[in-house]
Amino acid sequence: MCRCTHVLYTDMVAVFGSSAFTSPGLFVSSKHSKFPAGASKRLQADPPPHHHHPSYPRVLHCSSRKGTTLFAGIRSKKPDVAARTFLGANITRLIMEGTSKSDASAEPSVAAQVPFLHLCTTLEKIQKSKLRPDKSKILGDFIESWRKFHAALHKDNPKTTDSFYPAMRLIVPPFERERMAYGIKESMLAKLYIDVLGLPKNGPEANKLLNYRAPTTSQGEAGDFAGMAYFVLKKRCTSQGKLSVKEVNDFLDSVAINNASKQKDQVKKSLLHLITQSSALEQKWLIRMILKDMKLGVSKETVLQVFHPDATDLYNVNTDLKKVCQQLHDPAVSLSEVSIEIFSVFKPMLAAVANIRNVEKQMGNSPFYIETKLDGERIQLHKDGDVYKYFSRNGFEYTQQFGGSPLEGSLTPHIHNVFKSNVVNCILDGEMMAYNPTADNFMQKGSKFDIKRLMDDSELQTCFCVFDVLLVNNQKFGKEPLKKRHEILQTVFNPVKGRLHVVPKTEVRTTQEVVGALNDAIDNREEGIMVKDPLSIYKPDKRGEGWLKIKPEYVDGLMDELDLLIVGGYWGKGRRGGMMSHFLCAVAEAPQHGEKPSVFHSLCRIGSGYTMKELYDLGLKLAKHWKVYRKNDPPASILCGAEKPEVYIEPCNSVIIQVKAAEIVGSDMYKTNCTLRFPRIERIREDKEWHQCMTLAELDGFRSKASGKLASRHLHIDSDEPQKKKRKLPVKAKKVAGIIDHFKQQDLSGVSKETDMFEDVEFCILNGTEDHPKSELEKGVARCGGIVVQNPGRDTYCVIAGVENMRVKNLISSNQHDVVWASWLLECLDRKEVVPWQPRHMIHMSPSTREHFAKEYDSYGDSYFVDTDEQLLREVFGRIDSKQAAAAAVGAAQVEERYGWDDLPTSMFRPFTVYLDMFADVGDPKSAIRGTCLDIRALEVRYHGGTVLQTLEEGVSHVVVETETRLLDLRTLRRCFRKKFKIVRDSWVTDSIRAGHLMDDADYLV
Repeated sequence: MCRCTHVLYTDMVAVFGSSAFTSPGLFVSSKHSKFPAGASKRLQADPPPHHHHPSYPRVLHCSSRKGTTLFAGIRSKKPDVAARTFLGANITRLIMEGTSKSDASAEPSVAAQVPFLHLCTTLEKIQKSKLRPDKSKILGDFIESWRKFHAALHKDNPKTTDSFYPAMRLIVPPFERERMAYGIKESMLAKLYIDVLGLPKNGPEANKLLNYRAPTTSQGEAGDFAGMAYFVLKKRCTSQGKLSVKEVNDFLDSVAINNASKQKDQVKKSLLHLITQSSALEQKWLIRMILKDMKLGVSKETVLQVFHPDATDLYNVNTDLKKVCQQLHDPAVSLSEVSIEIFSVFKPMLAAVANIRNVEKQMGNSPFYIETKLDGERIQLHKDGDVYKYFSRNGFEYTQQFGGSPLEGSLTPHIHNVFKSNVVNCILDGEMMAYNPTADNFMQKGSKFDIKRLMDDSELQTCFCVFDVLLVNNQKFGKEPLKKRHEILQTVFNPVKGRLHVVPKTEVRTTQEVVGALNDAIDNREEGIMVKDPLSIYKPDKRGEGWLKIKPEYVDGLMDELDLLIVGGYWGKGRRGGMMSHFLCAVAEAPQHGEKPSVFHSLCRIGSGYTMKELYDLGLKLAKHWKVYRKNDPPASILCGAEKPEVYIEPCNSVIIQVKAAEIVGSDMYKTNCTLRFPRIERIREDKEWHQCMTLAELDGFRSKASGKLASRHLHIDSDEPQKKKRKLPVKAKKVAGIIDHFKQQDLSGVSKETDMFEDVEFCILNGTEDHPKSELEKGVARCGGIVVQNPGRDTYCVIAGVENMRVKNLISSNQHDVVWASWLLECLDRKEVVPWQPRHMIHMSPSTREHFAKEYDSYGDSYFVDTDEQLLREVFGRIDSKQAAAAAVGAAQVEERYGWDDLPTSMFRPFTVYLDMFADVGDPKSAIRGTCLDIRALEVRYHGGTVLQTLEEGVSHVVVETETRLLDLRTLRRCFRKKFKIVRDSWVTDSIRAGHLMDDADYLV
């Protein structure tokens, strides 16, 4: 970047005041200098400390005798009037000179001046902040600094198109629509880093990258590839990168373009350049941007809200991040009305899950519409004359597939002439379906076809089923009630069978009519039904504002449930890091009469339906049985298709789970040649042994029973059932004996659900805090989809209390429930995510939770794995009683140490309990492998004072190995131990004996 632009960068600070451009951690250099006393203030250009990328700013600073602030390496103090006049007069000249020397045709941009490192530093601070207001403030400060420098840079060009967009698209990459897919996943990045860094392919650091989801006690969180890469890179990379925000975007654009043209070598070349020009911190965030998983602890909507109060609404109607940043660059600008525009993709209105028994109440006891719930792709059609555009629910364009004009595509040529002659332009919302003209029916989405890739010679044809209209001839109807929109829809086009349909609506009044419609949908093998309020207006990206959906799987008793055996597992990411988050399930080959099954066929991968506590409990139950799945040596008892697990479990050590799903569909990913659609775990079948799972024959029976649909039963609701509300008669309310007011169940029916963070999780809130009463906490749980009860039962996740009163103490004495401080719930509500329990959150732990905590924390609540900070350390020290801290027992090793005998060679291994990896099955003495050098090592350890065990159990301090072939298995088992053992090479024993003293085991770790 030319020197004139840097002088301008400095002048902006001087003219507008340094405080206008600075915020903690933003655009700051650590350069300091002092001028001699009495010297006048002047600008200086320091020679760069190392070679700079051509567009990376040189470090400038402005010094004075008194303290100053910093901005992008610039020190300044408020200038006098003469300096202000001089600088103000020269701003335009400096801009013109700077741009003319660099690129006369290119407009200067803030993104080209701001180092990518500054953005990454800001993101790091946001992630590390615990409270949402703090996160919002850090982001707000960064945006404000950007805007103020933007104002200075573009002072004479207020109509510039330069905006915050280059940074915004990096902060919220899932909202990006302009850039195509990168085609890059963690495995490709891992191999690239191993190649670029020259890591040994079987070395520990390469294994960390390739197996980033496997549990580990080393630094870096399991399940977080970017975090794991950071710890591998931080000792190998430059401390400061050379790239600007603009350059990072340019490189990512080239990666996306090369991926689209299938030039994988060019993709790697672009990534290699980014890697070599970036620090470890920058690469950590670059990886998160590429994977589109930022882990900031704030929602994407919150980021937009911080940028501008109207940003979320505007994005919902145009899904164009660039337009949002340009139109709302000025925070003082307010949009009077945000509405849908032609050819501007919007986020569609969505339906909420309905409780069929409450439909009449939710519809205001007035007539309402029922529609068939179509099982296709949600699509919006924009038409203007002969120009057509098609967009998906997530804002991706599919015009090329369906046709941008009457001469091309799988749909447009067939529908262009059916629009009424007076219709010039329109926006229609509907479902894109695959129609089979031979069978005269619609194909279900789970079948083996892709509606977006249907060819002309296919036996299926594309059909657009329209259920809403938003615009006709530039007149917008989003604010009109659904009833009027439906009437207008009838005047837009003439339906064509198998090509363009209007979804029929039936007006009904009663719950029984809804039940009948649902039963008809079950008989017709349809996905379900929609219930809509005729008075509802169209609200983009809103769910449940007068629209409800009812599917058979949402109603208890209608679905056939399958008893499947867990045979494999997959390590989790993020919040589920370090534990199994998904399971591979299978069915059994029918055994001979009187025998147990010995071969199992994979059927599906399942990862939903359970709470975090249930996942913890299931993980603890199976943890010690997991084994690494090796593709070149798979277990004979488990037959897999293309889908292979990361770890497997011998069937006899596993459990049966009851699974609910929508239907059985064909799939070549699994050995059964079919799989389940929308599977979720209902419960663990504790009443069944592993060999009592479903068989292949039973699966085939379900598959042929109802065309694969697992809903085959009808719903029956007694017409007299609603009359059971007689419980609310005032006679009962007049009884003297009753419930004290503050113990009564609060009416939460009016609380609208905002997130599914606590979906179907049951809480019992006993009391609140001074600032957050019980009623407020209960509403918070309800807003997150949770269930509130007044007395804890067997299904209660935990009991919440703000004060430890007598009722709390009684519950503690029962030792049946986890009792948690209200501060934990408030933290979850504030962060909008489930915060894992820590000792500071717990008033009392149930036995199972106490067992889990024993593996994660010491007796004072200090984690074995999570890095601590000052506050956590103070809390841990506060729990330590000086009397308890005194040593309770004295062992032989301590006696030797006390009397100076600990330096005897024959006592060097006295403090240690050792397990040697010389068994075919870990910990099974019957499977000993004879004649290995570890037999000798065992004798040597014993002779020199150590304890040798033949089973891997709690208390083992070291595991000695000869080779590293089973390293991952041992690390996986280590997760189950409260005190983690070290895995060392056998040379630790021989070298120690040869030296006559104990060698440092850290040098022998594997």
